[in-house]
Amino acid sequence: MLFGYCRVSTNQQNCERQISAIKKFGVNERFIFTDIASGKSIERKSFLEMLSFLKKGDTVVVKEIDRLGRNRKEIKNIILDFIEKDIELICLDMPYFKELILEKIKNSEGFLEVMANALLDVILEIAEQERKKILNRTKEGREKAKSKGIIFGRPGKISLEKFTFYYKKYMTRDMKACEIQKELKISKQTFYNYIKKMKVEK
Repeated sequence: MLFGYCRVSTNQQNCERQISAIKKFGVNERFIFTDIASGKSIERKSFLEMLSFLKKGDTVVVKEIDRLGRNRKEIKNIILDFIEKDIELICLDMPYFKELILEKIKNSEGFLEVMANALLDVILEIAEQERKKILNRTKEGREKAKSKGIIFGRPGKISLEKFTFYYKKYMTRDMKACEIQKELKISKQTFYNYIKKMKVEK
């Protein structure tokens, strides 16, 4: 039986791209399990739920190998556990993964098994380093955007009564728009929405 697994690191991300690829491979959406798990999260409920259904001969499909776990050690332990339990693993971004590595670890002895294990370590190391680069680029991008006054997340609700004080400051040029946005922690669009409301009220 085919199962799919998706994981994203934060609640700002979504699994649509992963789910779409897994469904295209032929996995029924009812059997696709999804987790939103940060590095601080220990328990992945959907992953554990999927494990409870897995039986000998079943297949787990992931889009990217690093979606399987939070770090290289955890991913390798999961892979070796699947091999021991005779559960197949398919990584859509690495079509060679099953035949070139997993089957060699499972069915070979001696040199070939050692080589397959070593290659698995290299692949997982590359995947982990690539993931770290992406996270760092994302973090740098957000910090750069914040320095320009861009606010992330849902803006807080502010009463017109409270905004009136800042509106007067803005109209008398005592405060700039960017200063008010930063102080109230609202986006540029939200700021100008309040300005429009104030003009209507007047």
